[in-house]
Amino acid sequence: MPAGLLPWVKPQFTDAAGNPVASGQLYSFVTRTATPLPTYSDAALTVANVNPIRLNAAGESPTAIYLRPTGYTVRLDDVNGVPLWTVDDVLDVGAVFADTFGVTLTAGGKAVVSGYTVLATDRLVTVASTGGPTPCVINLPAAASATQPLVIKNMGAIALSVVPNGSDQIDGANTAFPVAAATPPLYSTIWLAPDGVSAWYILASHV
Repeated sequence: MPAGLLPWVKPQFTDAAGNPVASGQLYSFVTRTATPLPTYSDAALTVANVNPIRLNAAGESPTAIYLRPTGYTVRLDDVNGVPLWTVDDVLDVGAVFADTFGVTLTAGGKAVVSGYTVLATDRLVTVASTGGPTPCVINLPAAASATQPLVIKNMGAIALSVVPNGSDQIDGANTAFPVAAATPPLYSTIWLAPDGVSAWYILASHV
């Protein structure tokens, strides 16, 4: 599991006036809740910090502060336990992305049928073409509105026709791209990337 270091080289915690909070108490929670969520002193997330972390006289943590790949709410209290500030949704964006990358790559429509129009949130579209029209039509969204690569996998016995939107092109042509019928255990697949303007490019294919 990837971990992210709290994004300061040597974090010093201050009050609203910018003064270090000597012997302050730093609490960490599941973001936007009151459920405690530990931070860690090592990148492997094996040694949990105490919660709250007791700051030193300079308002610094005595240990490193590593975060799980998720969101935190962080609250700072003074030495007397009086809350000074709270920040929601503290996270390491890179660590969260790395931790969810596989899930992101497989998000999308599954077992769709002819006439399906790819959604902006689709990353993997599997097509159940067997028993439907010939060819099985899959419509691409406008390249101008797309931001991420897309995989289309034919799981059925009827060939696909992947159709660009309007005047968009696929590999330089404003024509539908054929994807062969599946021949298990091989399933014909194309991997497309949009240019954000008017074209889709085939990065790889098994058709």
